[in-house]
Amino acid sequence: MIASKSLAALGVVLAAGAIGVGATLSQDEPQWQKALQARSEALNRQHGLGQQASTTSATQQPAWLRALMIRSDALNRQYKLDEYARKPAQADQLAWLRALMIRSDALNRQYKLGEYAPGR
Repeated sequence: MIASKSLAALGVVLAAGAIGVGATLSQDEPQWQKALQARSEALNRQHGLGQQASTTSATQQPAWLRALMIRSDALNRQYKLDEYARKPAQADQLAWLRALMIRSDALNRQYKLGEYAPGR
């Protein structure tokens, strides 16, 4: 039932397209056809299709891409990633690396791994 309604709606849209999407309707056109034309033009504007496609600047980003970039930047800021990441000084980098190696050696010793493995 839903599929047949969808197909009927698609048929109406295709019929309107065959009439001419960009054509203006005269005053004696049926109300449903005027409404369909207005809806079609609004969707074309929203999605940059039809006559609206030529007026959209090639350098402008689509709204969805701009929204995605804003969201990504906000998440990077929130979680301190990318350019918002804390960049420790060189001395701090050596300290964390030294601490990591000490921890790794202690775990190797505890679980008898690496140079502490039996039979080595």
